[in-house]
Amino acid sequence: MMEGTRDGARRDERFSRQYRLGSNRNYRFVYRRGKSHPSRNLVLIHLKGRDLKIGFSVSGKVGNAVTRNRVRRWLREDVRRLRFRMKCGKYVFIARQGIADVPHEALTRELNKLLGKAGLLKEEV
Repeated sequence: MMEGTRDGARRDERFSRQYRLGSNRNYRFVYRRGKSHPSRNLVLIHLKGRDLKIGFSVSGKVGNAVTRNRVRRWLREDVRRLRFRMKCGKYVFIARQGIADVPHEALTRELNKLLGKAGLLKEEV
């Protein structure tokens, strides 16, 4: 048995390449065709689709590279935990300028609320 694994069913918790939106072309397509859902620190653009693809956009206005990467990691981590509850489609999460000053816990709550308000979470059974 490999170290760090257990017997029994365990779903893959990584944010693997299959969930990434990928190229600039895909981002532009979602920006053009998708529906926008704004909140205080985030904007979500969603486009219905057959599979789940997720992208993140953090502009230079948010802060320096360290700050932008921290915000991107926080968003990626929150979405990684939520992705099993998210409906299929293409998502782009855009960070707004004041997001760097928000604690991670508050950002997690805002992300959950945003997805719920947009009706993009699967119904719990």
